[in-house]
Amino acid sequence: MSFDHQQVASLIRKFGSADKMLAEAYINGTVFVDNENQNIIEGLKKTGILRIADHSDEFRLTSDIKRLIDRLLLRNLRYRQNTDMSKMIKSVEDDIEAYRYAFEHNEQDEANYHLEQIDDSLYESMEMLENSLSVMFSAITSQFGFVNSLASKIRENERALAYAQQLVKELNQINLNDCYNWFNWAAPPELSRKIIRFIDQYKSIVERLASIVDRMKTLLFTLRLQEQTANRTRTLAQFLKQHPEWEPKDWSNEAIAPRILKRGTGLSLQAGVDTTKASLQADFISIIQELKRQTRPIAVSDNTRDSIAVTTEETEAKEYAQDIYETHAETLFAQAVEKQGHKISALAYWKRLNLDIKPELWLDLVFAQHCCLQQHIKQVIALEMEGETLSGFDGNQLISEIWLRRVQ
Repeated sequence: MSFDHQQVASLIRKFGSADKMLAEAYINGTVFVDNENQNIIEGLKKTGILRIADHSDEFRLTSDIKRLIDRLLLRNLRYRQNTDMSKMIKSVEDDIEAYRYAFEHNEQDEANYHLEQIDDSLYESMEMLENSLSVMFSAITSQFGFVNSLASKIRENERALAYAQQLVKELNQINLNDCYNWFNWAAPPELSRKIIRFIDQYKSIVERLASIVDRMKTLLFTLRLQEQTANRTRTLAQFLKQHPEWEPKDWSNEAIAPRILKRGTGLSLQAGVDTTKASLQADFISIIQELKRQTRPIAVSDNTRDSIAVTTEETEAKEYAQDIYETHAETLFAQAVEKQGHKISALAYWKRLNLDIKPELWLDLVFAQHCCLQQHIKQVIALEMEGETLSGFDGNQLISEIWLRRVQ
């Protein structure tokens, strides 16, 4: 065994002998030295696996080792990596030119060196993009990705979308015709195979990236709608806490309760059939016996579908279509802000513009839009609601008018 082989084998043995300590350093961030592990830590420090942390008795994994584990586990891996495809292409072209010169002059050692450089450059660039796409897709399709709130999830997806669009521009700098010209000479099969493999991976990544970008746009739109619903629900909960007279009460069991206050019975949903139910056991037994008697089971239906072609063409900008009644609600709020000290009637606005919507629904929409306003704007506009109190049911009203007034 040569000296280089011995060094590599010794390094791998150090990983295996200190596996629990290295795992602790990765999970907890640090390990502490004591009388039992002092020699092991010193050996790991000399080989560049551990480094000193903030204190002399505290050690961390070096950045190279931590990055390697992150890369293998796809944990805490940032998909927004610096990608400079033009620089990579220029480096590969220089290596190919040097390889061609060495190959034509029968300099085998130098040719092999440049061939390894070409293979490393192409492989690392594609591997970096593969890992980036994998982690990006996991981040946008998981429930919250690497964040723990809806607003943070939206910001994460916005940054991911911006990165993906920038990555599309970077990949467009690669001209496949130029890549084919890299072996448009009496190139040996070793070089041709590496370049063709790179081209195939590049085409696959471009198609997957186009699909991911479309998925990201759809998810981002859905998240923004969910944020509006969450804000509306949160604001309504705060309003009910501040105004206990509006607290809904359960009148579903009261015979004298009007229909508007009655609630429907809840749906009893179940994920599967209740096998413990005695009335169904006889049917289960007959089904099982019938299946056992079948000599030729029923073939599974073919669920394959035709593949859908993915286009990489740049999407066209679509004009934003705003809800007309949201626009009317914003106009009503703007009038209330302009006329400080004056009350603005929501029902009068509805009558004046002859809106094609029921007045009850219009008042509900005004209240809902007020709940969705930002906090500093909501503090400026106060709502005063009028309505008929249902006799015998305190705390419940049928709203017939909403007045808006600027208070700041």
